[in-house]
Amino acid sequence: MRLIDVAMPLGRSADVAQIAFSAGIGNVSVQQEESRKDDGTTEIKDVVKIRAATPKAKRFVDDLMKADFFDQDQVSFVIRAPLTIVSPDSVREVTYPLPQTATDILEDLFQFSHITYSLIGRVFIAGSLLAYGMIQQQLLLMIAGLLFLPLLPFLQAVGFGAWTRQWKLALQGFIAFVTSVILLVLAGAVVAALSSPPLRYDEFSTLGVSFLISLVVGVAAGLAIIDDGGKREMIGLAASAQIALVPVWYGICAVFGFPATTAESEISSRAVSFFINVLTLIVASLAVHVFAGTANSALSRLNK
Repeated sequence: MRLIDVAMPLGRSADVAQIAFSAGIGNVSVQQEESRKDDGTTEIKDVVKIRAATPKAKRFVDDLMKADFFDQDQVSFVIRAPLTIVSPDSVREVTYPLPQTATDILEDLFQFSHITYSLIGRVFIAGSLLAYGMIQQQLLLMIAGLLFLPLLPFLQAVGFGAWTRQWKLALQGFIAFVTSVILLVLAGAVVAALSSPPLRYDEFSTLGVSFLISLVVGVAAGLAIIDDGGKREMIGLAASAQIALVPVWYGICAVFGFPATTAESEISSRAVSFFINVLTLIVASLAVHVFAGTANSALSRLNK
């Protein structure tokens, strides 16, 4: 469910209302508001207010961004997700949960992929727990570390940003992912330096199994983020396990040395598997966005 407020220059409300009607939205509200700027000037704008089910909101926003008169400097909109909408439409129709608007996904991925001290702290702590769990072969500690590793949104940001020509998002997601991988390697090395060998964990999947798991997880990730009812937090563990174990393992091995039971071919194959898993997650999640129409090319008009 969505509440949408669209602000625009005076005289454009009829055009915006028509776009809403064409998207299947039965009624809109129009009002005027005074906009004050920091330079002391004021401007009267039309504001169109819309209440709609999520798929209708998506169609409206897509068509609005494709309209000839759409200009980010002149037309702005805010989208909110209310708990309840009681309207002439049936509850069943209003609560239909997908697909989300492309701008919701865009800004969600932007928000997740900012490099902040919070992100750095979470990744390093998660990597440390994962490293200690791998050294001691303690599954619960490994799960604890994997649960709050935010790696998957970075990979979705890369694919989604590149497809929609939101290059800043793609670059930001890539940098956030590389930073996280470095932090995971560092966490593994630090924990290993404070611990004693041997490294007990050695339960890596084969290349084929890893690929299939990454393919399924990537599809699940895409389905979760386009659906209001999707539990995106529940796929974090499976996704992180596919790509977080390898850099932590290399960090530990940088201090302990590679286990005697690990053949040289396995050392290189784990690096290859890591990159294949990353690429598979990007492509699989992006395929869902393309199929659902949420990777909208009109997003390229939002380039500020």
